[in-house]
Amino acid sequence: MQTIEHLRQLFAYNDWANRRMVVALKGVELERAVAVLAHLLVTEREYYERLYGKDSTGFDFWPARTIEECGQLARENADLFDKLLRRFDEEGLDIRVKYRSSEGLPFENTYRELLTHVLFHSSIHRGNLMTLIREAGHEPPQIDNIIYLRETKYI
Repeated sequence: MQTIEHLRQLFAYNDWANRRMVVALKGVELERAVAVLAHLLVTEREYYERLYGKDSTGFDFWPARTIEECGQLARENADLFDKLLRRFDEEGLDIRVKYRSSEGLPFENTYRELLTHVLFHSSIHRGNLMTLIREAGHEPPQIDNIIYLRETKYI
């Protein structure tokens, strides 16, 4: 399997896991968890924008969002990344992008590197969410990649 197809599958999983988190947090009073989910989703969007050279100087990665806004952002992000990855071939992943971090520092990475970062960053914060949900006495959703694969018949 080529990297591009693998990334498409991983971003489909990312969407599935994000949406499960949105559903899990609806109707429960876990402000900190919603803040982490908002951070995860806002960061996904900002990195999407960085793929097009956006200057992120001064960007706030921790804005307040409601769970409803998180749900909308999750849907929008999934659509944007899906459309992006469908336009790319394997060679396109090695295109280099120049952008500025929230501290205003200049960086340059490939699409492959930035897309991989988005997936890892989101996964880390979903792990944080699992802990917050469990510590609040709730059962977190099952979001393991293997469960996604079984449910969607990728394997």
